[in-house]
Amino acid sequence: MKRYRIRLEDRTYDVEVLDDPRQDQVRVEVDGETFVVGVETVAAVDSGEVSPGVVSSPVAPTPKPSVVGGSTVVAPLPGVIKSIAVRAGQEVSPDDELVVIEAMKMDNLIRATRVGTIGTIHVTEGRQVTYGEPLLDYAD
Repeated sequence: MKRYRIRLEDRTYDVEVLDDPRQDQVRVEVDGETFVVGVETVAAVDSGEVSPGVVSSPVAPTPKPSVVGGSTVVAPLPGVIKSIAVRAGQEVSPDDELVVIEAMKMDNLIRATRVGTIGTIHVTEGRQVTYGEPLLDYAD
């Protein structure tokens, strides 16, 4: 859609807005990495007019975790494991919270996409994860 080059604290970023900015939430790509941000209407300081502006939401919409072969949940984005809401042997249902990944100061809730029993948990709180890295396995 639209591309921008922004400068923040002596660093330059290439930013592309991937969705219509009139939506409540949009995807933006920053230096090749995709993030979801909330969009709110803010008052323009100079003109007194109201114009759309992009602001980050405190909790990002839930990224869809990838499930490899139906048994391994992998990180849908890079970040730091903020919390793990399940333990091995626990039964989960769709939409149950599994893990929270913090990325760019936003909490991204990773939720179960199916009914199952948690098997191996591959991550620990405070650990950095990369895109596609295994988070946990279903035992069944």
